[in-house]
Amino acid sequence: MELSIQHLTKHYGAKLALTDFSCDFSPGIHAVLGPNGAGKTTLMHLICDVAARESGEILWDGKEILSMGASYRSLLGFMPQSPAFYENMTAWGFLCFMAQIKGLRPKQARSQIRDLLGIVNLSDSADQRLGGFSGGMRQRVQLAQALLGNPKLLILDEPTAGLDPEERVRLRQYIAELGQNRIVLITTHITSDVESIADRILLMREGCLLRNEAARDFLTLAGASDLETAYITLLHREGRP
Repeated sequence: MELSIQHLTKHYGAKLALTDFSCDFSPGIHAVLGPNGAGKTTLMHLICDVAARESGEILWDGKEILSMGASYRSLLGFMPQSPAFYENMTAWGFLCFMAQIKGLRPKQARSQIRDLLGIVNLSDSADQRLGGFSGGMRQRVQLAQALLGNPKLLILDEPTAGLDPEERVRLRQYIAELGQNRIVLITTHITSDVESIADRILLMREGCLLRNEAARDFLTLAGASDLETAYITLLHREGRP
């Protein structure tokens, strides 16, 4: 199981969002760190094929994802940073709708939805409309839909935004378990959310990949004892790409 990205480039108008990005991902948790405008979300959108690339390749086990169609989508789970919601849908209805899009059979979908609502602590809110959900509850619904179908590639863009500390800890522990048998990519501004669970740390700035290191090596390179200090140190040390 491998996701290979080779020489990926993307502009938005005159702005270069991603430049000659290359990286290979194997099973485990890969934390993608960088300031606003670093290209993190652009990278996620290209991997999920919801944005058009200008050049480069994205390969799943050696196959270009553009040629895989539904077979690629079936192994992908995506939690976007700013999702659109159907405000009048209930949490249960929304997850059933997403399960249908992903091609799950009804019996399989119902079983998974029950389990996932329990995992994200929304079982008691399953029949409530999404329009009345708090920001944190919406984040948890989005995480549940990303996990439908037991995806082999899980893309989480700021997954803990809006969650209270207790919920963040619980979801962090669950994400750690997910990384044991699939590829998980996480973007976040909260370094504490990935410090204890990330296998590798990617550091981005202005569309460029500055570092891709094992988590322990990332701290060693910075001469730091915690991820936040290491992140700030290496971001400034690397300078302008």
